[in-house]
Amino acid sequence: MTEIEIRGKLTKEKFDELFKKLTDSGKLADHYHRLSLDLSPGFDPVTKTWKNSSGTDIRLKKSDEKEKLSVKMGTFQDKERKEVEIKLQTGEFLSALDFLEALGYNSGMIYYWESWEFDYQGVEIKLSKYTDDYFTFEIEGKENSDVDAIAKDFELTSYSEEEYRQAIDWENQNIHQLYTRQLTENLLKSKF
Repeated sequence: MTEIEIRGKLTKEKFDELFKKLTDSGKLADHYHRLSLDLSPGFDPVTKTWKNSSGTDIRLKKSDEKEKLSVKMGTFQDKERKEVEIKLQTGEFLSALDFLEALGYNSGMIYYWESWEFDYQGVEIKLSKYTDDYFTFEIEGKENSDVDAIAKDFELTSYSEEEYRQAIDWENQNIHQLYTRQLTENLLKSKF
């Protein structure tokens, strides 16, 4: 499957405004807390960045009771990326992690946030809260979707390639945590 997506940062005020508009004119499709392990190749734990991006993102995700393994091909800023997902049975997260670690994927970042997904005019709009003062949006559609037009309707500005790189780096330095097995297990116990 190829997905088309754009992302950007929101102020608390814009998040609240958008949340109200989407509640009124869209349909809440999902709400969850997500733990995501990004174990993509090329990670440098000293700088908390992907210096030598392989063009393959490997993520293990737990969204409340739903668990999945996903691989995206292409670079982080590509608007269109091929994605392959494997849905896991609830409770298989750590077994899947064992599998990834056995293949050598044992370095990366841990992300944790809360999201609300809305169906709106044929696209999915995701609003995410990372901290009490850090919010983002994502508009995702299928191959014939005009995600830019939807963003314009809501007066949203998506990241440029440079802004997205800066946002990822800032989040990794200030919000997210370096991957360790112990921290992952602690988060699973405390958050789920």
